[in-house]
Amino acid sequence: MENIAAEVSDLLAKMEENPKQAKPILKLVALLETLSTDELLALAPLFENSSEFQRNQLYQIMAAQLIEKAPEQALAFAQRYNPMPEFPIYLTLIKAQIAEKRPDLGFEYLNQMLELAHEDIDLSANSTLLNVLAKADLPQLIDTLEIFKDMGVSLEDSLSSIGFELKTSEEHLNLFNELRRLDDMSILSSAIINWVKINPTALFERLNQIEDIAEREELSRTASYYWMYDSPEIAADHLLANASNEIETLKDIMRAWPGKKAADALAWISEQSNIDTNRFKINYLKKLSYSEPEVVQSHLADINLNEDEKINFYRNLYNSFKSKSSKDAEQFLNTLSFKDEILDVAAENENSGNNRIAKINQAFNKYFDFKYKKAFALALGDNGAYAYSYAVNKPSQNEANQQALSQCEQYRYKHNVNNQCEIYAEGDVRMFNLVQ
Repeated sequence: MENIAAEVSDLLAKMEENPKQAKPILKLVALLETLSTDELLALAPLFENSSEFQRNQLYQIMAAQLIEKAPEQALAFAQRYNPMPEFPIYLTLIKAQIAEKRPDLGFEYLNQMLELAHEDIDLSANSTLLNVLAKADLPQLIDTLEIFKDMGVSLEDSLSSIGFELKTSEEHLNLFNELRRLDDMSILSSAIINWVKINPTALFERLNQIEDIAEREELSRTASYYWMYDSPEIAADHLLANASNEIETLKDIMRAWPGKKAADALAWISEQSNIDTNRFKINYLKKLSYSEPEVVQSHLADINLNEDEKINFYRNLYNSFKSKSSKDAEQFLNTLSFKDEILDVAAENENSGNNRIAKINQAFNKYFDFKYKKAFALALGDNGAYAYSYAVNKPSQNEANQQALSQCEQYRYKHNVNNQCEIYAEGDVRMFNLVQ
């Protein structure tokens, strides 16, 4: 053991001297591969007084070796010689790696969590382990998660990437059917994100079988949103062909169409019949005016504005540029022959307090600086009134959404806003574009 320890020490010294050199690392891995489990466990204490760099390098490699050779001992080793104590996720990743070798151990770790108090259980932090166990024995995992749910433990974000590695529609269908037992909309929504990319027809056929109208409609909206984001033209054709109300469906389609694919959206609108294509294009570009003013400016030739709406449309665009860059706003303004009219109306609206998009943008900029689970709820009244509220640093996305909506509704009634509050942003992702 002394000779082995000396050789390991020499390799660690070379690694510390030149961390980018691969040869000592490869030699150390090859050396440790030749050792038995008992030899690995006997070697570890000999380096407890080494430099932090050497300990961390050695213990990470040794933990990987134990996962291969003796997975039942790997977690205890990682807990005792934890090379990354400042990163709690390290131990959860070790559990997941062990579970890939021994699913029974993975389920044992999960069952041990059932002995904890509710407030000490964070399933979302163990999402990698849960995804591994889902591949090993999905029905058993769902049975266990049902116990957690009965205890009052949140399942939010615990299976956020569960469907990412599935390859066939049949696999996704089986996953969806199992997950429905948990009666958790956030998990179901996560499960259909990739299914809609593989076989949207099969997904919508399954969703149409759901008897609960509210559940069916919510999941269909989620599926449509992600399908629109990935393949907007194909998704739009499907949604319109199956629409009970074509005009409302067209509005939903244009609302969900990715702003970065504005040219495709305008071309698709032009192909539709029995609608005012110019009006739909105007409304679509209005919605983009806040988030993508440069895109709107590049497509102004695609729409025809009458004199009554021209000033209002260009003023919105000017305000959007101004909220992002005074220089860009000035450059845009200088391209217009009616610059003075835009400035006059913009000043009038600013003085009267009607520029609600700019004010909402100010609030959103403050909200954007927060991290973790957060949501921004917004209500826009037809009379120019508005209300908003946001919740940040919450245990789950669902809790952030509910608190933001609840507070927004209180403000809505106070300010006489006639439209209901809805989630404007989940995390940093806006769910729709603002339009004046």
